[in-house]
Amino acid sequence: MTAVVDIRIPKNAEDTLKKRGFDICKLPPHPALPPPVASHPDMLVFFAQDAIFTTRSYLSIAECELKTLSRAAQRPLRVLAEEIGSVYPYDVLLNAAPVGDHLLCLTEHTADEITARYRPISVRQGYAKCSTLPVGNNAIITADPSITRAAKQCGIDELTVREGFVCLEGYGTGFLGGAASYAPYGDSREIFFCGALSSHPDHAAIGRFCNEKGYETVSLSDGPLTDMGTIFLITGE
Repeated sequence: MTAVVDIRIPKNAEDTLKKRGFDICKLPPHPALPPPVASHPDMLVFFAQDAIFTTRSYLSIAECELKTLSRAAQRPLRVLAEEIGSVYPYDVLLNAAPVGDHLLCLTEHTADEITARYRPISVRQGYAKCSTLPVGNNAIITADPSITRAAKQCGIDELTVREGFVCLEGYGTGFLGGAASYAPYGDSREIFFCGALSSHPDHAAIGRFCNEKGYETVSLSDGPLTDMGTIFLITGE
C-alpha cells in the first residue's frame, strides 16, 4: 500500500501512516506553483481509473516518484497536452473531484483528457478536489455551496459543514478535502485526517456521516486540521 503525500507532511502523520502499513511517496514541489501548495498532490497529479495524469513539466521534476506511483497503482502515466499555470484559475488543471462516474470541477479550466473520462459537473470552486472529501462513490463532504448544489442536482449524498477550521500556511484557510485521504484505487474503509478531526466544530457530524457510509475516521496527529493537498491512498483493487 502506498500513501501519496506532500513532501512536507508532518512527521507524526507520516509515522502513523507507516504504522498502518503504508509506504510513503513524497511529491517534490513544482516551481510554477506558490510555495504553500507547490507539493500538494491534488495540484500535481490526477488518478483516473485507467491512468495517472500529470503535466510534462512535472514529469521532468518527479519522474522517479511518478513511476513509483504508476507501478504501485498498475496504471500508466499520461502527460497532458496543456501545462499548469502559476495563478488561479490556470493552476487547477488537475484539481478535480471524481465521485463515481461524475467529476466535480471548474470545467473550462480542467484538462480535457480528464473531463472526457467522466460526466463533468461544473462548479464555481476551482479547487474542487481540495474542497471535496469523497466518501465512497456517491457521497461527499464539503463546505462549498456551489459543490453542495452540484451534488444535490446529480443525486450525490452530501454533508455540508462550516467553512474554515483547516490550516494552510500562507492562506486564510485551507479545505477539508485537502486535509483528508482519498483512495482512487482499492476502496480503503479508513479516511485519514491530517490533524485531529476533533478540532473541527462539525467533527461529530463528519464522523457520523462517514460511519453511515461504512467508513472509519482516523486522525493522523494532534493539533488542527491541515490542508496537505489530499493524501491519496493506493491500496490495490
